[in-house]
Amino acid sequence: MYRLGWQELRVLQAQAIDAIFDGDNDVLITTGTASGKTEAAFLPILSVISNEPVGSVRALYIGPLKALINDQFRRLDLLCEAGEVPIHRWHGDVGSAQKSDLIKNPGGVLQITPESIESLFINKTNHLHRLFGGLQFIVVDEVHSFMESDRGVQLRSQLQRIEKYAKTARPRRIGLSATVGDLESARKWLNPQAPSRVQVINPPVSLPSTRLSHLHFPLAREDIPTELIDDLYALTKNRRTLIFCNSRGNVEVLTAQLNRRSSRERLPEHFLPHHGSISKEIREDAETRMRDEDRPASVVCTNTLELGIDIGQLDLAVQVDSTHTVMSFVQRLGRTGRRQDASRMMQIYTSDAQPEAGDDFYKRLSFSLLKALAIVDLFLEGWLEPPFERTVPYNVLYHQMLSRLVEIHGSLPRDLVEHFLASNVFPGVSPQDYADLLKHLGSIDHIEQLETGEVILGLAGEKVVRSKDFYAVFSTPPEWDVFYKERVLGRISPRPDLQSGACLLLVGRLWEVKEIFEDKQQVLVEPAKEARDVMFLGTGIPEMHPRIAQRVREILLSDKSFAYLDANGKKALEDARRLCQEWGMGQKRIFELSDKWAIFPWTGTRSARTLQYWFQACGLNAEFPMMMFPWVMLVEKSEPSETREQFLARLQEVADSDYEMEDIVKTIPLAMLRIHKFDEFLPDMLILKRAGQEWLDWEQAKEDLIEIIRNSSM
Repeated sequence: MYRLGWQELRVLQAQAIDAIFDGDNDVLITTGTASGKTEAAFLPILSVISNEPVGSVRALYIGPLKALINDQFRRLDLLCEAGEVPIHRWHGDVGSAQKSDLIKNPGGVLQITPESIESLFINKTNHLHRLFGGLQFIVVDEVHSFMESDRGVQLRSQLQRIEKYAKTARPRRIGLSATVGDLESARKWLNPQAPSRVQVINPPVSLPSTRLSHLHFPLAREDIPTELIDDLYALTKNRRTLIFCNSRGNVEVLTAQLNRRSSRERLPEHFLPHHGSISKEIREDAETRMRDEDRPASVVCTNTLELGIDIGQLDLAVQVDSTHTVMSFVQRLGRTGRRQDASRMMQIYTSDAQPEAGDDFYKRLSFSLLKALAIVDLFLEGWLEPPFERTVPYNVLYHQMLSRLVEIHGSLPRDLVEHFLASNVFPGVSPQDYADLLKHLGSIDHIEQLETGEVILGLAGEKVVRSKDFYAVFSTPPEWDVFYKERVLGRISPRPDLQSGACLLLVGRLWEVKEIFEDKQQVLVEPAKEARDVMFLGTGIPEMHPRIAQRVREILLSDKSFAYLDANGKKALEDARRLCQEWGMGQKRIFELSDKWAIFPWTGTRSARTLQYWFQACGLNAEFPMMMFPWVMLVEKSEPSETREQFLARLQEVADSDYEMEDIVKTIPLAMLRIHKFDEFLPDMLILKRAGQEWLDWEQAKEDLIEIIRNSSM
C-alpha cells in the first residue's frame, strides 16, 4: 500500500476488513465501479492466509471471463508478492506447466472460471483433497453476471461440492458486484442455505456526476446511418472511448467505417474491434492499446468489455442503440468517470426506420428512441432489474449429476439426490422430478445401476462427459478459424453460403474467402479488393423487464422533457406523442386495422410471449410483426365486419377460459422449448415444466390481459 502511494482506506475497504477479520459470516461487497472492491476483499484475505499460505489453495477467486481473471491477476500479483502468497491462474489459455505446478505445490490464491472448476472435478478428482483441503475463502467477482444464467447455477452447485473437501470450517464466501438489482436475492444467491448469514457492505458513496447526450437519426437503407457514423467519428477520433454495440455485426461495420474515415484523413487506425468471435490475441492487443497513455485508441465492442477489465482511464462511453436492460446501461456508463473529479459520460445514438406511405400507424413510433429514454429515466431513478431466480434449471442439474458421478466414482441414487436437495441450488426440483430424471437417464444409457445398487455413468453418458465441450453449460455454435497468412483473425459459424469468393467482415476489415478446409474447420482469407455482400451473423436479444415497456408508455403519455436529447430526437418524441394523442392511446390499448386488431400490451418479453401462445391456444391468430416484439401484437379479425365489442368479448373469453399455464405450454412445439445445452437428454415432462416457469410469465400475462380489456372498454 505504501509503494502504491495510498493515503487512506476507503470506507467500504475499512468495513470489509472489519467484517472479514472480526466475523465469520459470508460477505457481499456491492458498490460502484472502480471503488476498490477487489482490494477490500483481498487485503484482509491475504493477511489471514499469509500466516500459512501453502499446502492447499487458501483463497479461490472465481471470475466470469478469462480476460477479467488475467486483468485481476496483474492487480493481485502485487498484493500477493508483498505477502509472499503464491497466486495461480487456471483457464483455457494457461499453459500445462503452470497447471502442473499448482497440482504439485498447491497454495495461495487460485483464479479460475466455472468451466475450469468443472474440468478439475472431471480430470483431477484424485487431487481435489490436496487442492482444497485448507480452503478458507471463495471470492466470486461480478456476482450479478452469474445470478440469472446457467453458469450461475453451475457455479453455486460447484461451491457446494468444493466445500466438501475443506477439512476444517466451511470456506467463507465473498461476493463482489458493482450493480445488484435486489440485495436479498444476491444474499440468497451467495448462500442459498442461509442467506441471513451474508453481511452486506454497501456504504453510501458519492458517485461522479453523470453527463449524457442523446442523438437520434432517421434510418434509411443502411444498417447504421452515415450521419451517425460521421458524428461518432468526429466525437471519438482523438479520444479514448468504448463504443458499445448490441451485435457483433454492428461492431464490425462500425470499426470498418470509422477506420475508413481515418484513412481518408491520412491518420493511423484509431478504432479497434472487440467481441467474442475475434481471436484472443487481437482482443488482448485492443485492451493493451487502450491502456497506452501515449497512443490513445477507441474500442468498438459488445458486452465483452462491459465487466470490470482494466482498460485505463476513458474519456467517455458510447452506446449505439438502446441497451436491453438498465443493468447493462449502468455497467457501461460505469466504465467512465474513474479519474478524480471526473464525470461519468455517455453518448447515446439511436436510429429508427422511416415509415413508408401506407404503413400502419404503429410503425411510426420510434421504439428504439423510446426504449433508450425509458432505460435512462429508470437509471436516473436508481431502479435496476431484480434478478430472475432459476428454480428448475434441469439442464444444469443433468450436467452436475453426471459430473458428480465422475467426481465420487458412483453413488447410491438416494445419496446423489440428497446431495442436491441439501444444497438448495435447485429449489424448484421436486423428489418426483429427480426420480423421473434418473429413470430417463437410465433409459438412454447415460447412467446405469450396478448390482450393488450404485449408479455410475453409462456408455452414452461417458461419451458426453468426455467431450471437450462438457465443462461449459452454455451452448457455443460450431465455429471455424479464419486465417490470413499465419495469423488467426477470429472465428465464424459456418453457413451454407460460405464459399470461395464470399466476403467476410472481421476485425474491422473486409476479407475475401480464398480456400475452405472443412476437415480442419479453417477458412483462408485475403484482404478484399472490393466490397460485396458481407457475411456476419448477429446475436440474440436478452429479455426485457415489463417496467421498461411501462415507462415507455408513461413517457408517451406525459409532457416530460429530456434536456440531453437532440432536436431530431425531440421532434421524433413530439411526433410520437401527437400520434398517441390522436389515437387515444392513453385510454385504450386495442386499435382497429383493416383486417386485424393491433394490441399494445406494454409488458416484458416473457409475458408478451405468454399472451401470444395463450391467444393461439384459444383459437385467436396472434403474432408479433417483425421488429415489434414485445411492443405490438396483431390479432386477425374473426370476420371482416368484427366490431370492437365483439373482439373484446373474444378477449374476455380468453381471460375467463379455464386454461392454466401447463395447458399453454403443451401447445408449444417441444423443439422450440429445447433451447438450452443438454436439453436433448431431458424427458419431455421436465422441459415443459421448466418452460412454464422460466420461458413464460403466467401471472404477469393474466394481469396484462385484464389491463388490455379494461383500458379498451372505457
